[in-house]
Amino acid sequence: MRIAEIGLSAIIAFAVVYVVYQKDWGSPVRLSSTSNNYTVAINSIPKAMADTLLTIPVTITGERNEKIKFLFRYALPKMRDIEHLYRYGTTPLMLVDSSAGLYKASIRTGAKGSFSYYFFEIRDPIGRNIAGLKSADGQPLTTLAVGQADGWVKYGYYVCLFIVALLVTMGAFGSIRNITGKEGEETLGKMFLAATVFTILAVFILGILNRVQLTGNGWQGVPWGINLSDNLKQILVLYLVFMTLSSELIKTRAGQIRTVFAKTTFGYLGTISFFMMITALLLPMFVAPDYEHISIVFYAFLTLLVIGCFLVFRRTKHA
Repeated sequence: MRIAEIGLSAIIAFAVVYVVYQKDWGSPVRLSSTSNNYTVAINSIPKAMADTLLTIPVTITGERNEKIKFLFRYALPKMRDIEHLYRYGTTPLMLVDSSAGLYKASIRTGAKGSFSYYFFEIRDPIGRNIAGLKSADGQPLTTLAVGQADGWVKYGYYVCLFIVALLVTMGAFGSIRNITGKEGEETLGKMFLAATVFTILAVFILGILNRVQLTGNGWQGVPWGINLSDNLKQILVLYLVFMTLSSELIKTRAGQIRTVFAKTTFGYLGTISFFMMITALLLPMFVAPDYEHISIVFYAFLTLLVIGCFLVFRRTKHA
């Protein structure tokens, strides 16, 4: 393994885990809406500590007088029909800095794993809604209440993800060389085995513990759920198991010692593992799938990989 490839693999792995970390904890996004010469803007708050008083700074530009009302609308505690926005509680925004048009609103977050729903309104003297701020689809803004994860769980999870990304990327570089006959399958097999172990540790142990401590939710992969991230990660685990089994050496009828697949085929399969890793870790950050039919896709991929692992395992035992 060349030093340049190891260095590049480490850079790629760090970049992947950094993006995952930022998305997991929610990077604030500037949200704004302009209507009738009023602009309402906030920095989104994706997550906040559970059972605390959350303060939300709001910037409003436009005419201000006693007859114009700047309002904070929020879902009442234990409110179930959150889509009925007219039933939300109402409280005036508190002025912080008149020269900057800075206001603030406060809301108490619920138990970990629960969401706070809210939006902003500006009403004219006769009570008409003339401006405000909601999400892009017209729904209320949300903040997820989270708990506090133990340090060894939280950072151990991201360290394991880094090792997984590092090993899989290094394995992909080795697989490319394997296609040209410059890398041994046995070395790649050990690399994929280590990646499998650390993926299982990250996904099924530390990942679940981290989520339980943060939100109170457990594993949501099929058959227990259709969470995109969980299902893609368990597909990645099975694919790495498949690659590890595929690296086992067998004796052909001609007396040759080689892996289950031909050298070139094994190289291509190893290269695919890199794209599987990128998809499993990053795709859920940027895609909101149609969950109504996606479970069929998950079951199909998992079934194919289980069958593949079984066939490869059977071939190695009967070789």
